[in-house]
Amino acid sequence: MNSELIHTSLARGLDGGSGYTVAGRTGGMPRAMSDTLSRLSGLPNAWSDATIEEKILCAFRQVECAGQRLAVLSHIAPSGMDYTGRTNRLSHHRVVDARAMHDSDPAALLEDDSLWLREWIGAARELGGGELPARLTREDAPLHTWERVFGDAGWAASVLEVVMKSGIGVWLVVPARSKKLRLCAEIMALLPQEQRWQFTFATRPIALGSDASVKICFVDEREPELAAQNEKSAWILRVGRGTLAGKPTGALAQRARLGHVATSSSVAQHAVENQTRAKTKVGDDIVWQAPVKLAAPTERQSRVTGAINAMGDAGEERKFNSADAVIEVRRVVEKSTSSGVWKWFIATFIVVGVLVWLAMRSGASA
Repeated sequence: MNSELIHTSLARGLDGGSGYTVAGRTGGMPRAMSDTLSRLSGLPNAWSDATIEEKILCAFRQVECAGQRLAVLSHIAPSGMDYTGRTNRLSHHRVVDARAMHDSDPAALLEDDSLWLREWIGAARELGGGELPARLTREDAPLHTWERVFGDAGWAASVLEVVMKSGIGVWLVVPARSKKLRLCAEIMALLPQEQRWQFTFATRPIALGSDASVKICFVDEREPELAAQNEKSAWILRVGRGTLAGKPTGALAQRARLGHVATSSSVAQHAVENQTRAKTKVGDDIVWQAPVKLAAPTERQSRVTGAINAMGDAGEERKFNSADAVIEVRRVVEKSTSSGVWKWFIATFIVVGVLVWLAMRSGASA
């Protein structure tokens, strides 16, 4: 059975005491689980002009409790004033069982507002248990939010690769006013269902390496905690820099851009369109141009269609994208063909001119 716990400020909590305490929990929940969930209830300070929605922390974490591994979904949001007149927050946690994991994924459940309380009314009390509804993100791409925010949906595949290889989790810096939970839900679409409950995440900063750390935090560029972190940290990622400096390539990147069904012509067309993409503003969102460019193929690249060795920032072997070379070679051929036409035209003009001049000279002599 799924369990839930509400943690907020009350004059008297379910276990006695006042202040931030347990306001509600599923009947029969072990005290160790209750204490564990209570420790996950903090909400980091936000920047001065953050909206209510921007302050909300949505997270999927895996935590140890009494020798068990718990899958915990958390929705933590500001909640008006408490009984003393001070600002309050309400933390709603759900422990997800194996059945719900089979029918749902964490991002889709967190996107369902009907599952999460933002206000507690009345005295502390026990809650009844219940089954979570089946909620899955769509299985197909393209990832429109990634496309709009970062200029290329293929970055979702690059981030996914880095996250899966990281040891303690990463922070991905995202532009102001980006829909961070939607970014997470879309990246879930690239994972098989059985792997989605291994991909822990948060939409506000969670300390790297903590007991309740996650694989990825989507961190707004205005977050105060971001400035406090070492800017040179290998675990703070920015699209277009460091580990994410290279152009997203490969089948997963193309799926993020175009979906499961993508013809070779549509892939080539999308690559050409990305090269001319400009930094623009859409509503309140800044569209980040992915700082990539298709380079003209070297002599060696023109001869091969397989893999080449190109050492990146992390010293890893990167695969040569033959589709990029085909596009560039085609451009070179077109340019060469165009240049050749002009050369023949000029040569013909010169020859005709010489013949006309000779004819006129011969006529004058006669």
